[in-house]
Amino acid sequence: MRAPRAPLRSRAFAAVLCLVGLVATLPGARAVAACEGPIPLRERNPQLQTRLERALRAAGLGDVLDRQQLTLSLADLTHSGLIAYAGIHDDRMLYAASLPKIAILVTLFEHLDRGALPWHETWRWKIQQMINVSSNPEATWAVERVGLAAIGELMTDPRYCFYEPGVGGLWAGRAFAKGGASQREPLKGLSHASSSRQAARFYVLLDRGRLLSPYWSRFMRELMSPPGYRHKFVAALDDRRGVRFLARKSGTWQTFHSDSALIQHDHVRYVLAALSDHPEGEWLLRTVARVADDVVMEGSHRSFQVRAAARGRRG
Repeated sequence: MRAPRAPLRSRAFAAVLCLVGLVATLPGARAVAACEGPIPLRERNPQLQTRLERALRAAGLGDVLDRQQLTLSLADLTHSGLIAYAGIHDDRMLYAASLPKIAILVTLFEHLDRGALPWHETWRWKIQQMINVSSNPEATWAVERVGLAAIGELMTDPRYCFYEPGVGGLWAGRAFAKGGASQREPLKGLSHASSSRQAARFYVLLDRGRLLSPYWSRFMRELMSPPGYRHKFVAALDDRRGVRFLARKSGTWQTFHSDSALIQHDHVRYVLAALSDHPEGEWLLRTVARVADDVVMEGSHRSFQVRAAARGRRG
């Protein structure tokens, strides 16, 4: 492991949060957010975007899309070095229940990477419990190892930009136990939140070996599979041969349902993230998973992607 880096001071982080809160209240704050972390997933593949939107509406999800009760992101990673992305309301931040445990996960490994924590083999089981079966006691244990301030610092760190000023994103601002301290995100005051784009970016960076390092990215991915619960995305694709969940994290609380995964289906690899605020959220996410899998497996968008990349190289 590398030598420890000096942690950011709490006062500096508090100043950052105050600035974020100030920017968020300004008119047009969404337009001025300029955090440019790696692989921002802002450029859409027009064919994939059109096919996904049409397929979702054909599946009966038009009303929930129009009411913005569903946010989703789909990133096709099949071609090495290329990403075909589609997103719908993908910067809409919702309460995400246990999905933001991925923020706790990457912060824990950031501490390991810089030598602030020593690795204990017993942690493997704890981390798998936190992610694969969404254990709240183990998530609280992990928060206690790193602290809420460190999680917020990493989410807003320019290396990643998982949480953007005036836009929001991925946030874990409270342990998963009754009582205790909280550090809510400044835009909506949510304790556990995400947008689909930022959840999807986590998996894209994980797959590309760009979360901390290739070594730690691979380590984290191995701990995030197989899924412990067979619901939402997993239940939707359970009868499709050749589907493997390489990494996955979901969340549920009242009407808030979320799921996110790195999926391999035969030769196709993709990331799917979706969040909803709807009484039928389980059905919505199952429908999203089947529609997205159909669209990405059909694959006509990939020929457009390759041609566009070739034009860019010639230019």
